[in-house]
Amino acid sequence: MSNRIEKELSDTLPQPKGPFTDAEALELLMSYRKDPSDVPCPLCGPNTIEVLAFIEPQIDPNGFASVTHPEGEYAAALYCHKCFRAVGILAGAMRDDRV
Repeated sequence: MSNRIEKELSDTLPQPKGPFTDAEALELLMSYRKDPSDVPCPLCGPNTIEVLAFIEPQIDPNGFASVTHPEGEYAAALYCHKCFRAVGILAGAMRDDRV
């Protein structure tokens, strides 16, 4: 028996085809922090990256994170519509707890 909702969502949500490398993820993070409205894909270039969601940086014990607003501490889920890869980056301001 298949999950009806999962099937409907899989037809509409982008499905990543693989990960970005660590170097590419760092490039995306630096680009996002410089200008969140202009984040080029390291492989495909400009105008292909979409922010799919803003989520809380902490994941609950069940492995889920809550959707949030891009304020304070948050993570951004980025997706490239050309190479079909996705990455989550800690995009919000992080506090320094070191004394």
